Amino acid sequence: MIYFQPTVSTRHKSQEVEVIGDVRLRLKPTGSISSSQSPKFYWQSNGVPTFDFETDEIRIEWSGDPAPFLVSQDKPQQPMFQFQDDSWALQPGRYEGFIQLSRSGNRKPLTEDFCLIVSKRATAEMRGGGERGIYFFRNDLPKFTSSSKYSSCYVRETD
Repeated sequence: MIYFQPTVSTRHKSQEVEVIGDVRLRLKPTGSISSSQSPKFYWQSNGVPTFDFETDEIRIEWSGDPAPFLVSQDKPQQPMFQFQDDSWALQPGRYEGFIQLSRSGNRKPLTEDFCLIVSKRATAEMRGGGERGIYFFRNDLPKFTSSSKYSSCYVRETD
């Protein structure tokens, strides 16, 4: 299961409202894991992160089934999508991915390419489960942006 939380906004001054009707996530293993099967994600639900002060943990609460949502210039959205693949096994390596948001009418979908680097350490941590349960991957931390090794890829924040 993967949670993905993009910011969806309108760059241009407009009174029009954008309707996002479907969201797709794809990951393709590359390099040493390129022969691995690509996961077949489906949009399972939407969630809302909440902080539990008693346990000092972030929890994802179910907020609804997949459904269209509105985006306007004065109301950017930051939905949290839950994607599921019932048979995928995470492996360490590099993945090329994209998120695609389908728009209403005959408008071209919004697509954003990205890469994800999963280290052996991150894989072991996630397979071990542990109490945390939520593992953040980021591409904006100085230790990642200053290294050409990561080239703007999302990397486990503790790597």
